[in-house]
Amino acid sequence: MNIIVAADKNWGIGKDNKLLVSIPADMKMFREETSGKVVVMGRKTLESFPNGLPLKNRVNIVITKNKDYDAKGATVVHSIEEALEEVKKYPTEDVYCIGGDSIYAQMLPYCDVAHVTKIDFA
Repeated sequence: MNIIVAADKNWGIGKDNKLLVSIPADMKMFREETSGKVVVMGRKTLESFPNGLPLKNRVNIVITKNKDYDAKGATVVHSIEEALEEVKKYPTEDVYCIGGDSIYAQMLPYCDVAHVTKIDFA
């Protein structure tokens, strides 16, 4: 499994449910790397996308404790364990954890590749 993240020199990844900075080349790399693959994220990450909709051309898996949460076009699970069970349906190299912070922290032990864009921003 993969982690894909852009982080500043203090390993900050965002503020107020937004990226720290917008880097078009990094966004392009993210799209190319994850298109046609599986992305695993927390609810807040999904809600930070335009109109709160899942990413196109990807299998979107959303982790939330809210048992009533519905994310149109995404698979909703309610724990890291459920997410790990769900991703077993796909080749491990095609699965990308895309955040946020608590999801990264919980998924890191299960990931063997990290795609990190280091940002000179603090």
